[in-house]
Amino acid sequence: MGIVTLAEAQVSAGINFQNTRTFITVGSDTDKEFFGEGRLGLGDDLGLELMGGYNFVRKSEVNAYFGFGLGLFGDHHRNHKHDHDDVYLAIPFGVLIKPFDNKNFGFLIEAAPVFADNHDGYLRGGIGFKYTFR
Repeated sequence: MGIVTLAEAQVSAGINFQNTRTFITVGSDTDKEFFGEGRLGLGDDLGLELMGGYNFVRKSEVNAYFGFGLGLFGDHHRNHKHDHDDVYLAIPFGVLIKPFDNKNFGFLIEAAPVFADNHDGYLRGGIGFKYTFR
């Protein structure tokens, strides 16, 4: 049963340009009511975020969602006295716009309040694009 489910799985991939860092994403079908993705954060330090989302608007041209993300980013700059890892919770809100006839490709707009253990909270936001392999 699990093999059949995996064989029918649809995978999405994308890139998000956020004000804090760039994310490369791989996840499940973003047109489903519930979806998930892993995000590899690139920048001064590498990191990983796991996000689960809920589409409260699902249309052929646009999806609107919110979710919860749990992340881990290293903070190992040479100019810091103490290196540490930052564990954080993010609450992303976003819109995936699919303007072309091929509804597998879309543009993403997302904002998320982020609550980190070693820093004050902050708001990140950005744009990106996503493609779902069907």
